[in-house]
Amino acid sequence: MLPARPFTPKLRPLVLVAASAALAGTAGAQQFTYQASLPGGFVWTEGVEAADVDQDGDQDLFLANGDGLYSPGTKRQAGLVINQLELGPGQFAEEGLARLGNHVSHAKNVNTADVDGDGWVDALYSNAFATDPPFLFINRGAAQPGFFDEQGATRGLTALFSSAGASFGDVDNDGDLDFVIGDTGPVFNAAPGGRPHLFINDGSGVFTEDAAGLNAPIKIGHLDVDLVDIDLDWDLDLYGTNRGNSPGGIHHLLLNDGAGNFSDASALTPATSGNVYESDLADLDGDTDLDIFFLSLVGFSDGPARNNTVENGALSFTKAPQIGGDDDNEVAFIDYDMDADLDVVIGSLGAREKLIRNNGGGSFTQLTSEITNISDKTLDVAVVDIDNDADYDLITVQGESSSSSWDNKIYLNNGPADTLAPVIQRLEALVGAGPAGPWVVRAQVMDQVHDDGKNWVTGQVSYRVDVGAFQGATTAGKVLQSSGSIYRFEMTDTAAGLGTRLVYEITFTDIAGNSSSSGQIIVPLQPCGFSAYGSGTAAHTMTLTGVNDGTLGQNVDLITTGAPGDLVFTGLSLAAGNLPLGGGVVLIDLASLVAVQPIATIPGGSALWILVIPDDPVLAGLRFHFQSIAADAGQPGGLAFSDGLELIACE
Repeated sequence: MLPARPFTPKLRPLVLVAASAALAGTAGAQQFTYQASLPGGFVWTEGVEAADVDQDGDQDLFLANGDGLYSPGTKRQAGLVINQLELGPGQFAEEGLARLGNHVSHAKNVNTADVDGDGWVDALYSNAFATDPPFLFINRGAAQPGFFDEQGATRGLTALFSSAGASFGDVDNDGDLDFVIGDTGPVFNAAPGGRPHLFINDGSGVFTEDAAGLNAPIKIGHLDVDLVDIDLDWDLDLYGTNRGNSPGGIHHLLLNDGAGNFSDASALTPATSGNVYESDLADLDGDTDLDIFFLSLVGFSDGPARNNTVENGALSFTKAPQIGGDDDNEVAFIDYDMDADLDVVIGSLGAREKLIRNNGGGSFTQLTSEITNISDKTLDVAVVDIDNDADYDLITVQGESSSSSWDNKIYLNNGPADTLAPVIQRLEALVGAGPAGPWVVRAQVMDQVHDDGKNWVTGQVSYRVDVGAFQGATTAGKVLQSSGSIYRFEMTDTAAGLGTRLVYEITFTDIAGNSSSSGQIIVPLQPCGFSAYGSGTAAHTMTLTGVNDGTLGQNVDLITTGAPGDLVFTGLSLAAGNLPLGGGVVLIDLASLVAVQPIATIPGGSALWILVIPDDPVLAGLRFHFQSIAADAGQPGGLAFSDGLELIACE
């Protein structure tokens, strides 16, 4: 396991620097070289998403095809390019019709996720111009890996939208993936506008729209949507890119209360032009909150807006100076030079694709020659290790303008392999955990890629539930990539509600095999400290109390008061008891008796026993039971009994 790269927050503002050849530094050192066109011919393709559909260890490519920019043209077959790396490098086959069935539409985007929890990737196609409902392709799984059935209608997707994008995420923290999908309204990119729609998963991949929970305002030119934790409260919020001017903020920003109920905070979004074509979110300045990178058709200006949540303690944005000169369509993030910050790759309708280097601390330099210079009309980019050599390549898809340039392309990365482990930026504290479970924590991770929620990192959690001094068996918990950089880990109770502590460790591994770990985390499952229990005798004046909370390595004071004679016996057991004796009740278990301490009383009938709880983690959560007994001729049976006193030891 490689150590995680060091993380130091950098609070410098985001700055874009126009690059000369001298500033670029790597001029002439082409890193991304055109390799080949993808099979499938010259088709208007709006979106591309990589996923291993058949679980053969390489990444395949879904393609969203269909003609039409502002109005519908020819519908096209949903595309699926199978990576045949087992036959040799650069071997691909277009198998959309064979594997997806005959489904044509005006698709604008495609997103992948395991919607039904069967361990196989499914695909959601966003269709434009309200000519078809969204397509939801369900993987047949082990029966026929990488072959799909379109089940949108039977799974709740019957409404017609004019959609340019969607995003999966667990908005209600229930362990399954919901999604939002955009809708530009009856006219693409013009009034009266539209709003995003939220669909809640019932756990089996059947969806129900929750319009009231989302409560999204109508805005002009609604294009893309992202489910992200933008305010660092662990809940997935909705950010939506819009290409039009609307009151109350140009773009959508809806904040989640944690249960899937959203409130409108669109007025907090950066003031941009009303012609933003694309934006995406990632931590660009190393401070753990998500910044926004915009592509705008007004002045062809591109650039970031810094999220100030960490710096100011409240959500706000500061725009940086912008850089431009081309008609750009798509932004994604890749640490191409392996220096531990995310650089920017831009798919352009201009002369070539672009790479903008992150210099650290949020300043940027536009480079000039790192990607093969091919003039085409790129509409989307996927960042993926397509040839399994531990670096991240670029896939571009084309449309609009001249159909002679509509050949989708592969640019192989000739630069350094990924040797940096994912960084665990935040880890949710497990507060108020009880012994019954399940226990849920979330974590935020950053690695070398962030592309529309794809980062090519998997998470796992191993845990055990201890009962007193007895360690439980280590098992694996359930992991869900809630959305983008946020992961959800669920651990079920394996000790029938008797657990005294939970011990777990979270590990992240990227597609290149680099791993980082949270280390062992110990959580007490029982409230620590003293509490009284039972009744020693119906009428007595002797009491037993404890002082201090039982933290490991510290003293606890056991104080008996009201003793009737010169000597008190205080017993310590590992369990409670209920044994009638001499007119009272023995409230400690004699079978697990550890010690009986005789203590001389002082005038007034008080006695003190000072115990040291050993500093041994195995004792955390262990229950100790105490009771004092003394001779008392005035009591039935000649004995006085205190009530029981339980101590739960603390870490």
